[in-house]
Amino acid sequence: MAARYLGKAAVSREARAGICLDLLSDIGSDPRQDAFRRMLQALPANERHYWIGTLYTLLLPAKVRRSQATYFTPPAVADAVVDLAIDAGFDLKADTVLDPAAGGAAFLSTLAGRMAIAGLNAREVACRLNGIEIDTGLATLSRRLIAERLGSPLPREVIRSGDALRVTIPASYGLVIANPPYGRVALDDVQGTAWRKVAHSGHINKYALFVELCFRHARPGGIVALVIPSSFRAGPLYDRMRASIRSQAEVLVVGSIAGREGIFIDVVQDISILIARKGKAHDPDKVVRFPIISPIPLRATAVQQRLPTEPGDAWPLPVMDPKLVGGATLADYGVTARAGYFVWNREKDRLVAKLGRGQRGYPLIWAKNVRPGELCKPAGKKGAGTDFVTFPEESAAIVTGAAAVMQRTTNDNQPRRLVTALVDPAVISEWGGFVSENHTIVLTSEDPDNLALAVRLLNTAAVDRRYRRVSGTAAVSVKLLRQLDLPSPAAFAAALAACEDVEAAASAAYQLVPDPVDA
Repeated sequence: MAARYLGKAAVSREARAGICLDLLSDIGSDPRQDAFRRMLQALPANERHYWIGTLYTLLLPAKVRRSQATYFTPPAVADAVVDLAIDAGFDLKADTVLDPAAGGAAFLSTLAGRMAIAGLNAREVACRLNGIEIDTGLATLSRRLIAERLGSPLPREVIRSGDALRVTIPASYGLVIANPPYGRVALDDVQGTAWRKVAHSGHINKYALFVELCFRHARPGGIVALVIPSSFRAGPLYDRMRASIRSQAEVLVVGSIAGREGIFIDVVQDISILIARKGKAHDPDKVVRFPIISPIPLRATAVQQRLPTEPGDAWPLPVMDPKLVGGATLADYGVTARAGYFVWNREKDRLVAKLGRGQRGYPLIWAKNVRPGELCKPAGKKGAGTDFVTFPEESAAIVTGAAAVMQRTTNDNQPRRLVTALVDPAVISEWGGFVSENHTIVLTSEDPDNLALAVRLLNTAAVDRRYRRVSGTAAVSVKLLRQLDLPSPAAFAAALAACEDVEAAASAAYQLVPDPVDA
């Protein structure tokens, strides 16, 4: 409500900063906000700073907020990350700090408070902390938040305005800590060639660029502490990033943040915490801690596992409860997955609305034809008739048996990333087969019943959540789909027999261990 009211006056960065700074004052310029001001002042400093920073983001135009990926680190997470950095060797009294995506100073303000408690005076603290923030209004606000934390004006500009990916950063630091922005970046917008260490040319994510920057500016023996999307842990397109991290640092902690929906405002990806010590390559024989970070203290002991031998391979993805690992994959259902075949805009001459006499061709299934819970039937791209793809000869691309089709790309408005439907058997009976476009994934099996069981499972929220945990992109990866953790066919079938609700059955199946079959 406050953001809606105040947003009318927040027409510039300076105006937004002024509104938030006014709320930090004992007596503000707008008496209508006195009740809100008193509520904020009653909060602990870390909570007050978080909500004032969050208010600033809510005052941003939605388009700007998305483009800057301005989402702040909640106090519980900031405290946990700082604790992990200290456990890893960061020295509050001696080390310098850089946050290249300073935002609302969640980390720097927290560190300022910790350093003050450790006995450093305000000048010493200000000389150790360094931040960069692209939004000038937010940089102004964040400097004030740090000064309030220290109870003293800052003797230097702790946070400077600028784009960390473009400004010169002259030093190396004992701790580089960040919750960087994320989102796809065009190659033309990227400076230099360092991106090649962490990304592929067709898929450059802003957070990967910040990861490279953070490791580059950590001193030997320094700690890198990051809050980043979980997609880096197993996504095929993040293999370079995983290899780059391991080539120059010991990976100490890969934490999962529990209950993302109640912690991060407006964030739609699962989030992880990475703690690493720069200086030497990661030893694959060393175990890595995989804790769960939660605002509510958890009694569970952190899982400890080794990273794969190959540097670029996917990292382990322990779930909150080891008992919730299904232990099966699509292969256990007898199902194979492959990308859709036909790229229509490259071979328009093969796409026809009607087959001529003696012309060989098969109906085309578009991604838009796939609707969960319904049999999938080919329908024309424009919604009428059926489109056909011509073939001069037999081809392995033609699907002639039991099959299902999954949408390969989804949009932000769709509630599920995995959207799958069985192909109507009548399609095979009538035309002898079908093909699908490249924005789909085709699932096939020699056993129609097992295929149907797998499709029901793939369309559940339980499986969708597991897929989103390993992939932060809108495109479904065939490789990740093949590797996706699923309950066994026996466990899911047993859960369905006990419960008609497929969502409840899928969740229950992850906890069921089928009885062993006697030899």
